[in-house]
Amino acid sequence: MKILIVDDEPMVREGLKIGIDWSEMGFEEVECASDGRSALQVFSEFKPDILLTDIRMPFMNGLELTQEVKKLDPIIVVILLSAYDDFKYAQEAIRLGAFDYILKPVDVNTLKEIVMRGIEKRIELLDACSKEIPQLKKEDLKFFKAEYYKYPLKLEEELSKAIKRGETKAAIDIFNKIWEEFENKRYTEDFIKRWGIELVAVITRSIIEIGESADVLFKETDPWKEICKLPTLEEIYRWMKNLIEVVCEYVNLTRSYKNRKIIEKALELIHENYKNPDLSLSSVANHLYITPTYLSMLFKSEVGINFSDYLTNFRVEKAKELLKDPRKKIFEVAEEVGYFDQHYFSKVFKSITGFTPKEYREKIL
Repeated sequence: MKILIVDDEPMVREGLKIGIDWSEMGFEEVECASDGRSALQVFSEFKPDILLTDIRMPFMNGLELTQEVKKLDPIIVVILLSAYDDFKYAQEAIRLGAFDYILKPVDVNTLKEIVMRGIEKRIELLDACSKEIPQLKKEDLKFFKAEYYKYPLKLEEELSKAIKRGETKAAIDIFNKIWEEFENKRYTEDFIKRWGIELVAVITRSIIEIGESADVLFKETDPWKEICKLPTLEEIYRWMKNLIEVVCEYVNLTRSYKNRKIIEKALELIHENYKNPDLSLSSVANHLYITPTYLSMLFKSEVGINFSDYLTNFRVEKAKELLKDPRKKIFEVAEEVGYFDQHYFSKVFKSITGFTPKEYREKIL
């Protein structure tokens, strides 16, 4: 095992190199680089198994470096060093294929734990890549010529997009077109089985690109062994079709779960911060690392009303409770529910209740 450490702070870089017993974890070689650009040059020659890199660096940052090294070695294990303020960048790096991130200042025990998991992942990926696949037959070679390969490749990209959206019918329709292509060009059973591994790769990449782990689908099974057991083309077709259906269902379930969690957090932020006059759709969206447009659509879908209406109604309900106390002045109640302008508060309150705050207080008292 070889590890490359990249950080523009010399004390951090050298501290990590010298202060940790890398040989204890199985590393024979440790190299360092001071920025992303020089790291890329070292990477090409050094060929590390693990890349430990800071996010913020001159010339080429950690996100750009992650993208570039993934082109050179798709199964490289990238671990990010992230300051607390860089958390959203660390999340973006995970979406780009990074393995994990460690918050600065670095806790040595946490670092060792994540690196050890990274080693296990690297070994697992190397093992998967070394599995023996039967030799291509002569009649299949034409498929790999550019003119034959463009059409199925384009369909694979369309299939990936449908899977990422969780659109089962669209995904199956695209898969059927690919299968028709195989039948029309009379590809052999061995070749179609080998394409099954390509299908698994498409699915795995699609799942990772939407921020999910593919382990849940393939951790306990070896797809190649499963495909090899299938005795007929009909059964191969059913296996592939079923795999696509299961994955689309999984994507929809995880998206539904994530959406509920996003809305739960959004509601929590409203309930905890309604007194803040600057609370808005944009501020909540920024806190959740999603776009205001997406949050607005999601909020209306999950809650039934739009964000601003919910916030207004919530503030008015809180104001009603405060108005029960005759010692509180109207402007004080307004400020406690997020309105510095008493007249605007009265207008909003009346639009919801039909009464001004003063009328409402007189009525309930």
